[in-house]
Amino acid sequence: MPNKITLITAERNGGKTTTLMAYLEKRFLEPSELCGVLSLANPEKTCYRLKDLTSKEERVVMDINPLPDARTYKRFFVDDSVFAWMNYQIMQNLSQAKLVVFDEIGRFELDGDGLDASFRRALQIPSVEVVATVRKPFLESVIKEYALDMFPLEIIECGYGKEKES
Repeated sequence: MPNKITLITAERNGGKTTTLMAYLEKRFLEPSELCGVLSLANPEKTCYRLKDLTSKEERVVMDINPLPDARTYKRFFVDDSVFAWMNYQIMQNLSQAKLVVFDEIGRFELDGDGLDASFRRALQIPSVEVVATVRKPFLESVIKEYALDMFPLEIIECGYGKEKES
């Protein structure tokens, strides 16, 4: 049986991570059955951290303030070594996971960066269900790039606390 893919989508700041966390709470999974990443921002959305759902470790991936060995992207400094660490963490935990979380798949991944490597790997494992957040402007491109229409696919639209399943 192929993976089930669930995409949670909204506009920027539309409640994707909040909806994702509520979705995960309803699943009642054992900690060992879950792996992946949460993307967490400060209230001003000037600093983003990646949180490994297995180890609970967090690392700063993007900040408006300079980061060591970071590249610039728009107004941010981006630490690609944090993406490399997160990809490694996810791939190490895929074999025992029932569900893998990607918060979020978007512009970086469509360019072959960010979490692209671990997302592609998760899609190759039939026993793993994948849940990802995707900003609405990137939804069609993500579905096409990763051929997600070849999988059982559920799209959950959300926005500021409202959910609409389609």
